Amino acid sequence: MKMLARIVYIALGVTFGWAGVAKLIDPSAFLSSILTYEVFGYVLAVAASLFVPYLELCVGFSFVTGFLRGGARWLAGGMTVVFLMLLVQAALRGLDVDCGCFGSEAKASETGFLWPISRDVLMLGGLWVAVICERKADRKRES
Repeated sequence: MKMLARIVYIALGVTFGWAGVAKLIDPSAFLSSILTYEVFGYVLAVAASLFVPYLELCVGFSFVTGFLRGGARWLAGGMTVVFLMLLVQAALRGLDVDCGCFGSEAKASETGFLWPISRDVLMLGGLWVAVICERKADRKRES
């Protein structure tokens, strides 16, 4: 169980790290992506475009190394839920958005929202599996 949790944490860590690096490579593209969701004002979008990539890098580092993993779980879960809500609201409103998840991508409205939404649900599921496996392994070790 502990090994499965470790594998999932590494996969999630690499995913968050990749997303953070992709956004840092082209921060103006990420800002444009945020603005296409038509939810945030310009100032908040700029702040998010500067802050979120570093947060994703920190979460990725934490998942891969195990350093401060408890806090990273909460951050990863919270960020993924927010990303998921943004995608769902954009799909329901019929917006022509660029996901912005991993740098410049095809617009979600052209390729469909199914993959980006499914990816976020899979990430939440993976996080849940890792937490459950880790806790079961800890309980087994304690007894």
